[in-house]
Amino acid sequence: MRKLVIKRARNAIILLFLASILCFTLVVSAPGNIAILIAELRTPGASTEAIHIIEEELGLNNPLHIRYFDWLSGVVKGDFGISYKTGESIGEAMAGRLSTTGTLVAGGFAVGFVLSFVLGFAGALRPYGFLDSLTRSVALLGASTPSFFVGAMLIYAFAVELSLFPTFGFVGPQSWVLPWITIGILPASVLSRIVRVGLEEAMSKPFAITARSKGLSRNMILLKDSLPNIAPTYINALGAQAAGMTVGTIVIEPLFAWHGVGDLFLQGVRFRDFMVVQAGLLIFVCFFIVLNLLVDIAVIMSDPKLRRQGGQS
Repeated sequence: MRKLVIKRARNAIILLFLASILCFTLVVSAPGNIAILIAELRTPGASTEAIHIIEEELGLNNPLHIRYFDWLSGVVKGDFGISYKTGESIGEAMAGRLSTTGTLVAGGFAVGFVLSFVLGFAGALRPYGFLDSLTRSVALLGASTPSFFVGAMLIYAFAVELSLFPTFGFVGPQSWVLPWITIGILPASVLSRIVRVGLEEAMSKPFAITARSKGLSRNMILLKDSLPNIAPTYINALGAQAAGMTVGTIVIEPLFAWHGVGDLFLQGVRFRDFMVVQAGLLIFVCFFIVLNLLVDIAVIMSDPKLRRQGGQS
């Protein structure tokens, strides 16, 4: 198993390196002269001399490979450059917003995890009955409805009409509920079907039939025998949905006026602040790669076949 984990980690490192090259290339290939854009933001109608000074400050006259390694060495230290729009350090801006985005993703992850098992188990306990049909319909509706529409409806119903939660802003635990539900509904719906179908397939396996012949209840077999069998498939799907939730922060944060990384990235796109876009892309891509590595390790640990394969390689 150790060799398999090392192989996955090596691939992740290679992907991180390629991702950094891609993010750097996107900014380098952006149309126009970045120095002119910065000079105009600092002083409208800037002179040619001022533009040349900025080019020297940013090292824009250096060869591309030197610029790349200078940028990469800064990124490793947490220095993502300076925002063209505000003139502030992007690393400090990102650091101040990570807790907001982390709270949103962690809460959505928890909502998706809990709801997926509640809906999946509810359908598996009484298959092809009313409850199973109801959970299937709820999952289909949740997976088909865009997150921004879910959020807008939740704001209207629970914040505007019932006044149970704050309308906007990151102002404490009460303001976290609606964003968590909004970002967690879609993954919960998708994962609930994986749980439901996986448990039903597991119940048709010989070990489940043997357990039933011994007099064990369906509930007990589902929990003790069937659940471990769907773990690898569920963990893979859970990782994919967590990655999707991270991208979803770009939509959910502005909707609820949360000033997180997703909101900062959207502002960078809106104002053509390429350095902010570059930093946001790099953070998202690095998160995806690290998340996939953790998912691979978790799948290896939960799947005996993969553990044996790793031991034999």
